Amino acid sequence: MIRPILLLSFFIAFTANNIAQEQQYRIWFNDKPESVHSVDEPAKFLSEQAIAHREKQNIPIDSTDLPIDPVRLKKLSELGARILATSKWLNTATITLTDTTDLSAIASLSFVKKHESLGVAVQPVSNLKKRQKQIESESENPYGDAALQIEVHNGDELHRAGFTGKGMTIAVIDGGFFNADRNPKFDQNKIVGNHDFIDKKMDFMHGDTHGSSVLSTMLVKDSSVFIGTAPDAAYWLLRSEDTDTEYPAEEDYWVAALEYADSIGADVITSSLGYSEFDDSRFNHTWDQLDGKSAFISQAAAMGVQKGLLIVVSAGNEGGNNWGKITFPGDVDGVLTVGAVSPNLKPAYFSGRGFTADGRIKPDIMGIGATAATITPEGNTAWKDGTSFSAPIIAGLTACLRQALPDLSAQEIVGLIKNNSSQSLTPDSVMGYGIPDFYAAYRQGTGIEPSLKEDIPLQIIYREGIPVIKIKRLPIGETSITLHIYTLEGVIIQEYNVSENSETPLYTLKKGIYILAARCQSNYWTQKIQRL
Repeated sequence: MIRPILLLSFFIAFTANNIAQEQQYRIWFNDKPESVHSVDEPAKFLSEQAIAHREKQNIPIDSTDLPIDPVRLKKLSELGARILATSKWLNTATITLTDTTDLSAIASLSFVKKHESLGVAVQPVSNLKKRQKQIESESENPYGDAALQIEVHNGDELHRAGFTGKGMTIAVIDGGFFNADRNPKFDQNKIVGNHDFIDKKMDFMHGDTHGSSVLSTMLVKDSSVFIGTAPDAAYWLLRSEDTDTEYPAEEDYWVAALEYADSIGADVITSSLGYSEFDDSRFNHTWDQLDGKSAFISQAAAMGVQKGLLIVVSAGNEGGNNWGKITFPGDVDGVLTVGAVSPNLKPAYFSGRGFTADGRIKPDIMGIGATAATITPEGNTAWKDGTSFSAPIIAGLTACLRQALPDLSAQEIVGLIKNNSSQSLTPDSVMGYGIPDFYAAYRQGTGIEPSLKEDIPLQIIYREGIPVIKIKRLPIGETSITLHIYTLEGVIIQEYNVSENSETPLYTLKKGIYILAARCQSNYWTQKIQRL
């Protein structure tokens, strides 16, 4: 999130208060009729890649994918509304009205279910730069590379295995991409498209720098200076944040951007924007809304997960203030919520904490977000703090992992990442499942046992398609091994305590692929198994 620098004179403030202000509303429609679009012709509103994503994951295209009926939007406009954004998934339109007496006419329309106020759209009255919601490091900005933030996740090993994001599309939802079209370190061939949901046309000359810094952690490929986490991926730049104000309709812009990312078939969607408090405190969120379904933005993110999207978001930088928690939509189950650690792998003081209101683990994982390496709009290396940077670092590596494991669903990829994190068996509210090892996730996903696990005491045999776990021997000093069986989504479904020379047949497993985790006092092993 972004907060204003409050350096306005009395005269400017007085002038602002005398400018006609527009009231914003969210209009909910009561149904979704097929109009110019039909679920039988998805190619008219979804890209070929988006349709392929759905087919691969066996996720149907339904009425929630249909765009809002343009006849309805035209009717709203005729009644004085200016359309700001729409959500086909949640069946809403976000509008502004200069004359609020027009609201009664809109509310009486037969297709309008309800409406809610989103407050006044405050127009910017100063050209002062906004202070980004990122913590600037007090140390000098050394000219270096991004080795640490890749190596801590074994991302360099994933790169060496040939997975650098090639063939993957990453959508970046942010607040501005200043100079992204001219940055000397950015390969323009990798930026395949952009869309501005605030001003309708991307302004690279005067936009905010936040999104450019976020993008740099993934995109840059300069072997003498800086290597991003997905240097060979393609990128869409989507602006949904108005950096001059903080008001509820920004959630609606974000939702529109998410739906757009789905329509173009993005393989990974990353966003370093999060919401908890607004300029008008009447609209502030509360802790009890952190349930993954209360906030408007979270409702849409949850639908995105259901539609097979792989969404990575920052946990927020509120850990050191009164809010203290993760921000929205980081509360959504299935969204990969990323906190920040420092180079010593300890949690950064500002990183948003969990749990969710309904007791789920959040954040999910951690990445380098204190003194993270970024590239400035001028092409130099700068070190910055914030979960704004740990999230895209993780998103880039997630795209590489998805490239390596194309047959897995989005949630299976998320499960592998969590299962191969530093505290996967003991997650908490500060670091979640911990710091992920992407190379281990890749090897587990392919069924290859890492070399460091060559001495694993387990043997998997199959009898009539049923996996049987045999304990060949125990490490010296051990008397038993605890076995956990996980789904690829990271849900534990079975637990056993076994001894040496024992056999454990997994009769009750349904057909599919699972993760076997074995632990004793001195060792820990994981391995993929399959019920045939």
